[in-house]
Amino acid sequence: MQPLLMIQKKHYSKEAAVTEETFEHNITQLKSVLEVAPTLVVDVETNGLDSFGTNQICGIGVGEPNNEGLTQYYPFRHHEGGNLSSESLQSLITLLNQLVKSYIGYNLKFDLHFLEKEGLSVVDKKLIDVIVMVRLVEHSDIKELGLSATGKRNYGQEAIQYDDDTKKVLKSNKGWFRDFSKAPADILGEYCQEDVRLTTKLYNDYLKKIHDSKQIDIFEMECNLTKVLYAMESRGISVDKRYALDVEKQISSRLTKVETEILNISGRKKWNHELPMSSKKHEEEEFNISSPKQIGEVFNKMGIESPVKTLKGQDSWNEAALININHRMAGLIRQYRTLEKLKSTYILPYLEIDTMHTSFCNWGTATGRLSSRDPNLQNIPRNHFKLVEKDLNDQDKIEIRDKISAMVGQKGITMDTELSDDVLGTWSFIGDESYDESDRHQIAIRRLFVPRKGYSLVGFDYSQMEVRVFMSYFRNETIDEILKKEDVDFHSESAKLAFNIDESSDQFKFYRQMAKAITFGTIYGIGNKKLAQQLNTSPREAGKFKRQYFEGMKGSKDFFDKVVAKVERVGTIRNKYGRVYQINPQFAYKGVNYLVQGTSADLLSERMLVVDDFLADKKSNILLQVHDEIICEIHDSELETVPYTIRDLLEINTLDIPLKVDMELCTPSWANKKELKILTLEDFVDWDDAPVTDSDGVSWG
Repeated sequence: MQPLLMIQKKHYSKEAAVTEETFEHNITQLKSVLEVAPTLVVDVETNGLDSFGTNQICGIGVGEPNNEGLTQYYPFRHHEGGNLSSESLQSLITLLNQLVKSYIGYNLKFDLHFLEKEGLSVVDKKLIDVIVMVRLVEHSDIKELGLSATGKRNYGQEAIQYDDDTKKVLKSNKGWFRDFSKAPADILGEYCQEDVRLTTKLYNDYLKKIHDSKQIDIFEMECNLTKVLYAMESRGISVDKRYALDVEKQISSRLTKVETEILNISGRKKWNHELPMSSKKHEEEEFNISSPKQIGEVFNKMGIESPVKTLKGQDSWNEAALININHRMAGLIRQYRTLEKLKSTYILPYLEIDTMHTSFCNWGTATGRLSSRDPNLQNIPRNHFKLVEKDLNDQDKIEIRDKISAMVGQKGITMDTELSDDVLGTWSFIGDESYDESDRHQIAIRRLFVPRKGYSLVGFDYSQMEVRVFMSYFRNETIDEILKKEDVDFHSESAKLAFNIDESSDQFKFYRQMAKAITFGTIYGIGNKKLAQQLNTSPREAGKFKRQYFEGMKGSKDFFDKVVAKVERVGTIRNKYGRVYQINPQFAYKGVNYLVQGTSADLLSERMLVVDDFLADKKSNILLQVHDEIICEIHDSELETVPYTIRDLLEINTLDIPLKVDMELCTPSWANKKELKILTLEDFVDWDDAPVTDSDGVSWG
C-alpha cells in the first residue's frame, strides 16, 4: 500500500509552522474554509499531560476534513523557533468560537481541555473522536488503539513519514517528549501536521466503514456522549483535602506498625530502597515487602509453600495465595499491600487539589462499557477499612470468613484452609457497605469526594442491570412476570425456576448462590471447571447443575446456542442498539458477554443523554458514572423535585426493559449513603400551622 504521506505531499505547503508574517494570511484562509464547512480537525501539542493543572499548549495543529493536505501548525510556547504572539492565539481562539460547529480529533477530549484553558468553548459543538470510531469498527480483541498503531494497521509502517532531518531529531529523542515546548517549532510543526493528516485520513475511512457496518446510529450516540463526558471531566468533583490529610497520617502510622510487625516475624531488616542489592548477604538480611520473590523466600524459609500455582507451575504469592496461608504474616502483608495502594493511588494525589478530574473513556473497553483513568473510578473501593485490630467475636469471625471466601471465589479459587483466630485478626480491617463517619478508625476512600457548597450528591444505581438485560434476550411470559415485579431478587427467582425449590427450604440459600453463579457464568462464559471452583463442587456436578438451570430458565440455552453459532459462522454479533462486535470464532462463547455488557452500556449511555438534556436548563449536573451508577450534583433548590425526574428518566428506555433505579442521598460525602425516598406533603408541612384547603386545592387559611 502506498504510504499516506506520499499520497498527500502534493496537496500541502511544506511550511512547517505559521509565523507572524504569515499568520494573517493563514487565518484568513482558515476563516474562508470554516465559513463554507464549519468542521475542524484539531491536534494540540503540550508541555505536559495535566490539562487541569499548570501544563499548557505549545502549539495547535488544524486541518480540513475534506482536504487531507490542508493543515497548519500554530506555535505559541516553544523554547526554540518563532512563536506567535498571545494576541494571535486569542485571534485564533475567537475565530474557532465563532465559526466551528464540529471538532474532529484523536482522543479529542484531551486536546479540547487544553484549548478550553485558552478560552475555547464547545457549547453547541459536535465532538467527533476518531478513536471511538476505531473502537466501533476494529476487531474486539484489538487493544492498541493509539494513533500511530492504528495508522500502521491501516496504511503500513510508512503511515507517517517525515523529512530526513525531522526523523533524526525524533529518533534522537532530545528529551522533549512529554514536554513538547522543548522541541523546535519547525520540527514539532511537521510532527503535529502529520498527526492531523493521519487523523483526517482515518476519520474519512472509518466513517465509510461505520456506514457500511450500519452503525451510524450508535456512532451518533457516541458523539453526543463524548460531549457529555467532556462536560463531566471539566466539572470534576470536589475533594475534601482535610480528610485526605487526616487519612494520610492514619494510613502512614498504620503502615509503620504493620511493617514493623512483619519485619519482627520474618527476622529481617527494613529494605533500603536507595541502595542496590550488592550481595547475597544483603538480600538475606533485608526484606522488600513489595517483592513477591522475597515474600516467597521468607515463607519458604519458614517451611511454608504457596497453595496457589502459576500457569507454569511456580509458586504464586498473589492475594488468593496469601488468603489461604494460615499464618499471621500473610494477613499482615496483604494489609500492607492494600494500605500502600490506597495511600499512593487514592490519597497522595489529592492532598494539594480542590477538584478531581477523571478521564472517561468511551473507547477503553471492547464491549462499550465506560472506563476511566487518573483515577480509575471503577477501582475506587466501595468498602470502608478499619485501621485497628479488635477482639473478634464468633459473629465477626463468620462474617470475615464469608468475605474472604467471596473474594477468593470471584477469582475462581477455593479457600480450602480454616484460618486461625490469630490470622483472622489481621483481617478485621475488611469493611462492608456501611461507613460510620464518627469512627475515626474507619477510612472510606469515597469519603474524599464531597459536593460543592449549595449542592448535594445523589446516586442513581441500576439494580441488577446485567441480569435484566440478559433476561431481555430470551423474554417469555414467565420472564416478563419476573422482570415486572417490584423489588425482585432475580437470583432467587432464577433458583425457583431452575431448581424447583421453595424459599422456605433449608437449601434455598445454596441454590440461590448456585443460580447466581450460573447466571453470571453464562454471561461471562466461564466453563464447568471454574464454575465448580466457585460452587465448591466437582466439574461434573457443576455441569449437571448448569443443565438443570438451562432447562428451568426457558429460552436461556437457545439464546446462548444461537449467539455461539452466529459468531462461529460469521465472526460478528450485533447488540440491541446496533453496535457490532467482531469476535474470534474460537472464543464464540464471549458473544453473550459482549451482548449483555454492551447492551447495558449503550442503554446507560442512552439514558445519560436524556438526563443531560433534561438538566440543560437546571443548576444540577451529572458528575460521575461508575459501573451501573450515575452520581449527580443536585442543587439544593432542586433537591425536592429533580432527583425523582432523573430516576424516572433512567428507568424508561427504548428497549422497553423493566428497570429499577435505587436513589441514594450521599451526604456529607460519596461514602455516606441513605435512601432518598419520595417526599410527601407531610415532609414539608407543619400541620399545626398548615392552611386549610378545599378539594380543589384552594387555600382558605
